[in-house]
Amino acid sequence: MRLAPRSLLGRLTFAFVLIAVAAAALGIWGLNRRIHEAVRSVHEMSLRAVADPLTQRLQAGGVRALDAPLPAPLAARLDFMGGTVSYMVLDAQGEVLDASARIHPRLRRPDLAPARGDVTFRVVAPGTRFWGLSRRVETPEGPVVLQVGQDMTSAFVVLDEVPSAAFWSIVELFGGAAVLMLLANAGLARALLAPLRHAAAEAAAITPGSARRIGTAGMPEEVLPLIQAVNGALDRLEEALLRQRRFSQDVAHELRTPLAILMGEVDLLSNQAEAAELRRDLQALARLVDRLLEAAEAPPPPPEARTDLAAVCRAVAERLAPAAGRAGRRIALLGGEEPLWVRGDGEELGRAVRNLVENALDHAPAGTAVELRLLPPATVEVADRGPGVPEAQRALVFERFWRADRGGRRGSGIGLSLVAEIAARHGGSVTIRDNEGGGAVFALILPAADP
Repeated sequence: MRLAPRSLLGRLTFAFVLIAVAAAALGIWGLNRRIHEAVRSVHEMSLRAVADPLTQRLQAGGVRALDAPLPAPLAARLDFMGGTVSYMVLDAQGEVLDASARIHPRLRRPDLAPARGDVTFRVVAPGTRFWGLSRRVETPEGPVVLQVGQDMTSAFVVLDEVPSAAFWSIVELFGGAAVLMLLANAGLARALLAPLRHAAAEAAAITPGSARRIGTAGMPEEVLPLIQAVNGALDRLEEALLRQRRFSQDVAHELRTPLAILMGEVDLLSNQAEAAELRRDLQALARLVDRLLEAAEAPPPPPEARTDLAAVCRAVAERLAPAAGRAGRRIALLGGEEPLWVRGDGEELGRAVRNLVENALDHAPAGTAVELRLLPPATVEVADRGPGVPEAQRALVFERFWRADRGGRRGSGIGLSLVAEIAARHGGSVTIRDNEGGGAVFALILPAADP
């Protein structure tokens, strides 16, 4: 199962989330630990503040020195009625030698008799919260153990509850900080990735034959080699495409001369039936050469001029009418009394309409008409009475060099692909549907020019 997203921005955001969560968790744990340590330090300081004066008396005069009146602040804390502190002096066997008037039941810990220094302990039970300190003291009578304790159940409950009470506040604080850090990092990452989005938009705008390349200004150093490599690849592809076009143009031009010679030789044949058949084959081959030249030409820049689509169709009908008549067919121009303005190249649009009409003439039965229909705002329909195009093949007929056997006719498989390319360059499309009464209708749909 993939956890990390595929996009670079998504991966950065995912990484920032993990870092923010880890940082927040570590911060919460560390701050909570420091609060616990601070509370413990305060308790220990409070216990030592009681133990130190008692230790001084024990060191100076032994256990009997504790019978003398204690300083007022310390006596108040050891008071039987309201005090929270108690003490106890144990001998080496753990017997009590002296104690305060009020003794907490959890104070006596004979097992805690340190050889040096202090040992602190804590007792937490239902209804009980007690902190204690055990210290070894050298007296004139010998070593004793001084134990001081403080009842935290009531007076110091607030201090003891500080860590747990502050926990969720700490979580909110660090959680909010983590969210803010995440949003800041996401915004920073998006800003840093802006040059890449700009480069993607520039790459999407590059068309075949275009001299545009992806700009390198403002690109991060890590991405710059990739941009330069892509631009280099585009240059090499453009050079290869130009070589291919030049080769196709050279081949097509070289074929025109022998084709013209053959057409002249066919006219000299005595057998007119064979001559007519050869002439049809040579005309088909000549159209193939023309279409190869058209396919080899570099696409023009996006069209800007306004063109009357009706005038283009009238010119195509007039040009192809003689050839259609010799083949026993005719071209019927329907509509076009009013101009149909489109924004496009008239020569290219005429080439597209001519290919559609020639395709219809190739598949229309003898004695029928190919209808060239002009529909507002900017649609040209070419309808024939041929075998039609099966629905399963309609997505294939516009692919270059694809041919289907429609009534045993021959074709190059280039003309309709050129129509689709020209329509796409003009922001239009080509569709196919069945013709009422049989045959096919090819519709060239273009966006109308603004008035």
